[in-house]
Formats: sequence, C-alpha cells, structure tokens
Amino acid sequence: MPSSVPARVLLGISLVSGSLLMTELSLTRIFSVTMYYHFAFMAISIALFGLSASGVYVFLMRERFARVPTDRLLSIHALAYALVSVVALAILVRMRVGLNYSPANVALMAVTYVLSALPFFAGGAAVSIAIARLSAQIGAVYAADLLGAAAACLLLMPALNRLGAPGAILAAACFGAAAAALFHPPGRRAPVVAQGGALAMVVVIAGASPLRLFSVSTTKGHEQHAVLF
Repeated sequence: MPSSVPARVLLGISLVSGSLLMTELSLTRIFSVTMYYHFAFMAISIALFGLSASGVYVFLMRERFARVPTDRLLSIHALAYALVSVVALAILVRMRVGLNYSPANVALMAVTYVLSALPFFAGGAAVSIAIARLSAQIGAVYAADLLGAAAACLLLMPALNRLGAPGAILAAACFGAAAAALFHPPGRRAPVVAQGGALAMVVVIAGASPLRLFSVSTTKGHEQHAVLF
C-alpha cells in the first residue's frame, strides 16, 4: 500500500465499522422480540465474540495472507460480511427459541449465537486486516473507524423507525457491499461492483417480496404474523 491510505480505503473502513455497529444494535431489538428482553443484550457478547474470533483468525492466517494484496483481502472480507449478514438474518428471523430448558432449545440458542456472530467475524476480519496491514498509517485508519461508528449512531434510529430492525441490518449489508467495491482499485473494480450490486438487488427484491423473507415470524417461541417493533 502507498505511504498514505487512499480515501476510498478509509471510506470503506468507515462503512464496515459503522455497519457493524448498526447490525449489533439492531440485533438487540430483534432478540427482544423473537426471544425475551433478557436476551436483547446478548447481541453485545455476540459482537465481542465475533470480533475477537476474527482477530485470532487474522493472526493465524498472517503468513498465508502475506501473499495476497491488502486491497483484495479487504474486499473479499467486506463482501463476505455483506453476504453472511443477509443469509444469517433470513435464518434468524425464523428460529423459534423459547425459555424452556430442553436439549433442542439449548441447541437452537447455540445456533443463534454462532449464526449471529458470523457477520461480526467477517466484518471484524476486514477491520483487523486494515489495522494490521496499514499500521504505518494507524491514525488515519482508526479515525476512519471511529467516524464510521459515530455516523452509524446518528443513522441507526432513523433506519430503525423507517425500515425496522431487519431492514436496518439489510441496509448495513449493503454498506458492506459498497465497502467491498471501494477497497478494490478503480481499474479492477468491475467484478466486485457487479457482485455487490447483485447482492443489493437481491436484498431489495427479497425485502419487497410477498414471501417476506426477512420479516420476524416467531416471537417468544410462538409463530406470529405481521410483527411490528
């Protein structure tokens, strides 16, 4: 990478950082509806788990990653973050978790925890790679990270009010796809833009579909319809 970090990379870092925070806080609302309010703040431990695991992953893969350009690594992990966010959300809103103690319910809780951690793992890996590979410009990288998180705090409430929690997570996934395109150099950006655009189209079409793929269908272990929150 050059001695100064390109503005497109800093903007991509801001988008990933901000969208991760949007996802984390949106999950608190989803968990309070699909489970009970006791589990709402489980989203915080899930985010910490996913982010910590991503740091370990980047450390263990450092020798293999050394052969891959930084731009490509950042783009791959940002796109993976966007993709797993969409897939995980579609599954999470359909999981029927109750408070009763049973092997099946414990297994569902474990699946919920791991599935919810995947976006933080992939997105956290992108941030970890940026910090590790751009350490000579850590001030600029960290500033971009904090600015993205601050912008997400301002954007979250309007997004929740207008889109709902699932919609806010889908918007965050689109931000991740946009970051993937920004991370790639302009001359080699076309494939990533196409992939990110395709993902955004899938999100929009699925969200508007009568099948309501991303609508919450179960609350407190019971099937519900047209849940508002």
